[in-house]
Amino acid sequence: MLMARSLDLSGVAYHLGRPAYRYYQYQGATNDCGPASLAIAANTLLGSQRFCGPVVAKQMSRPTFEWRPVPHISVPRIPGWITFPWGMVRYLRQRGLPARWRVLGTVERLRQNLLADRITLVVLGEPLRWRKWRYAGWAHIKVLYGYTPGQGFLFVDPGNPVIDDDPWGAHGLFWQAEEAFRRQWRNLLCITIEVG
Repeated sequence: MLMARSLDLSGVAYHLGRPAYRYYQYQGATNDCGPASLAIAANTLLGSQRFCGPVVAKQMSRPTFEWRPVPHISVPRIPGWITFPWGMVRYLRQRGLPARWRVLGTVERLRQNLLADRITLVVLGEPLRWRKWRYAGWAHIKVLYGYTPGQGFLFVDPGNPVIDDDPWGAHGLFWQAEEAFRRQWRNLLCITIEVG
């Protein structure tokens, strides 16, 4: 658990009332941003450290057979590569936590979620990126913590290691410029997963 120094949120126009940064988890060199973000969100909702990203990743890596609405195999994630929003929602609901996913989200909805203290995960990236004729696309999932119009969005981001000499990074919080966030979020249809 992080808490090296106190966190001054007075300059953040909108932020969660729940201290999601206390449940920060680093994904390391894995592609497990989805399970790590899910663990951060669930722990924040419950107010205690019950979920661990690597354990969630392992549990979500098993396809399951479902009967509703028609018999089918459900694949919540492809191990070592991608975690699907519907897999995250299903995982949370199976554990009694309310969750839903949406496409075509808006910045206004993100702001409303912060005001309502609703934990929101965003899916963003650059899926059509190429470098020197090689595919270099990527996607990422992280937990929204705050927003200041014109400045950007504040995230509990499992993709970034703690930065001790940064007042935000010491708490596992990282800013992303608004324009960059909007572009990368739009690239993946403005997907959100809302928990709580």
